[in-house]
Amino acid sequence: MPSISPVLFLLASATCLVAGALAWALLKLAERLWPGIAAQRAVWLLAQLAVAVTFVLALLPRSAEISVVPAIELSPAERSGPLQASAVPGVLGPIGRDALDSAAGDSELDGAPVNAMPRWLSLLSLAWLAVYGAGLLYAAGSWARAQRALRALLRTADRVSSAALNTRQGFAEVSPYRGPPVLETPVPVSPMLVGLRTPRLLLPSHLSQFDAQQQQLIVAHELTHWRRRDHVWLHASLLLQTLFWFNPAVRLMRAKMNWAQELACDQQVLAGRPVQQRQSYAAALVAQLKLQEAMVSSGYSASAFGGAGLAAVSERIRLIRDGGAGVLGAAGKTLLGGATVALLAASVLLQPAFAWRAADAGGQAGDGGGSITVPPDVGVGAAVADAAGVAGAARAETAAPAATADALPSWRSPLDVARVSSFYGPRSKPLASSNAFHRGIDFAAHRGTPVLAPAAGKVVESTALYDGQAKYGQVLVIDHGNGLRSMYAHLDRRSVRVGDAVAAGQQIGLSGATGRVTGPHLHLEVQRDGAHVDPARLIANLDASAFPSALRARSAALAN
Repeated sequence: MPSISPVLFLLASATCLVAGALAWALLKLAERLWPGIAAQRAVWLLAQLAVAVTFVLALLPRSAEISVVPAIELSPAERSGPLQASAVPGVLGPIGRDALDSAAGDSELDGAPVNAMPRWLSLLSLAWLAVYGAGLLYAAGSWARAQRALRALLRTADRVSSAALNTRQGFAEVSPYRGPPVLETPVPVSPMLVGLRTPRLLLPSHLSQFDAQQQQLIVAHELTHWRRRDHVWLHASLLLQTLFWFNPAVRLMRAKMNWAQELACDQQVLAGRPVQQRQSYAAALVAQLKLQEAMVSSGYSASAFGGAGLAAVSERIRLIRDGGAGVLGAAGKTLLGGATVALLAASVLLQPAFAWRAADAGGQAGDGGGSITVPPDVGVGAAVADAAGVAGAARAETAAPAATADALPSWRSPLDVARVSSFYGPRSKPLASSNAFHRGIDFAAHRGTPVLAPAAGKVVESTALYDGQAKYGQVLVIDHGNGLRSMYAHLDRRSVRVGDAVAAGQQIGLSGATGRVTGPHLHLEVQRDGAHVDPARLIANLDASAFPSALRARSAALAN
């Protein structure tokens, strides 16, 4: 996996903040329409996950064709990693037309503008990366401190044996007891379920002061947490809050999820019980609040009976009296699900793709005197030509038409459905030092598309080391006579061998993405007496089936 660019990380963080604010506003509005959301833990945890996913999606490379924001050009120092590490067909955006070798593959991407990276944005991104790291360390430290406090509390507790539990009033409804281990502490904390892998029920010794029915209801509440695996959800929610400590919406959603768990347990415990038991349960909440003089800060690891203060207890008592928070209907679930999908889609549409600017001349892999430019796919090129090689190639190519002005034969297309994604000829680049000359034509083609011989001939090369280099992938070369040769690069499979005679239209291989590329396509070159020739001089009507972006790129290059 490539490393993450600081600029990309900054934009992903901003996306996360915006997504969190939108999700929180949406949920608060939905809560007004469907009060039952308040007791739906899944809604609040999934909202946290949706915000986290927007962050991850913003980090992923994308095609500029699915973004409404122009691409941003990054210098080599700012790019996220080596080009080959980002070779994901159909996903990566235009990171190369302005720096690498051409436009396109399966998608029309070259028309996307590319904006240079402002220096202030680069500095700001580095500063934010440092701030995030410091904040993450602080958040992780807070979690660790809370865990130490909880372990100190557990050291004050003693294990209650199964025999003793079967004689206690609070466990009369669940005798014989088959729940998590029970601990008892003299510290006046709230009854709670603690731990993740081995949850334990921690009870304060003052619970014996409550009447038998209240004790049973409190124990039932905590065991409901255990059966619902609320402790697992709690830790997952807290992990998200720790990772996204900078997003207040994630913290608010975690608090709402904790609240939803308490309300849901209240509803399950009191379902079908008479009014008298409801009143006793509410009285137990008030009594617990009065006795609890020093609540342990255990939000990082515990599901606790009671609330975080008088206001929370009052609200729970009101809901107990009114019969609960209600149920979220099918319409509410559908709308919330659709809103989540829209939120994730927006995180993709509103993120720019990134372009990698070429290094100075001589700094990257290139064409060299007579080599073949590595073709692109899905808006990216494969290698940057060095300045010396490009200059020599440009002089040779501009002289080639005069040397080969006599008539050339007419060939068929090498693909049944041929869409040109990059034409033969000079490439217009943003930097004078990064000019390049494309010695072939690139055709958009999915992996496994049959490649056909455009004319009769004899196979003279079938290799994975064309010109002694692996960057061209699987290559075939056909000699058509009269000094004409055609070369097919980045094949997925070669179907013919050296010495085989082939007829026009015969399948010779399958298109692929072998070698140094970022996606499947076909790269075709033609030489006559050793000099490169534009394949469009032999294959007619390529303009009619070319991507508009390829036509624009060719026009712009020729204009310069």
